[in-house]
Amino acid sequence: MEPGVFAASLPRHVVSATVLVTDTDGRVLMLHQARPYPGHPPWWQLPAGLADPGEAPPVTALRELAEETGLHPGGALRPLAVDYRTAADGWPPVIDFAFAADPVPAGTPVRLSAEHDTLAWKTWEQWPPFLQPEQQAWFAALHAARRLGRTVVLVDGQDVGQAAKALALPSQG
Repeated sequence: MEPGVFAASLPRHVVSATVLVTDTDGRVLMLHQARPYPGHPPWWQLPAGLADPGEAPPVTALRELAEETGLHPGGALRPLAVDYRTAADGWPPVIDFAFAADPVPAGTPVRLSAEHDTLAWKTWEQWPPFLQPEQQAWFAALHAARRLGRTVVLVDGQDVGQAAKALALPSQG
């Protein structure tokens, strides 16, 4: 098969990027969607968005953060997670890259885009009741990754490393 024909036959995936922003009081910034998108009600989310064609995930993350909040964090973004989300609700598979920004000073002003109708800063422990059920494991995985200084691989928001540990056979010895 010719390379061009082969490439054209490959499945399409969407790339997105998310930025976890905390403040110096340890609170997490979340934005509430102004309108639902296909397959989901309006919900609380971290600043995030889809990559432009050819755009690298860290660039997408910083662009979306600036567009949705007006924030321009100092320092490099730290990779937290890569989440492969299977096709659902008419969406193709999505590969989402989650990054952590350096904490911003408490009280830093945030300028919302038209995509969101409100914002809130809450501690990790305060957020779960506001999240959709399908966000719970994903949010917990990001929290653990940030706390432990590691990067996790997720499938549909579930930490595949934790699943692999649960399925691991006892070592022979």
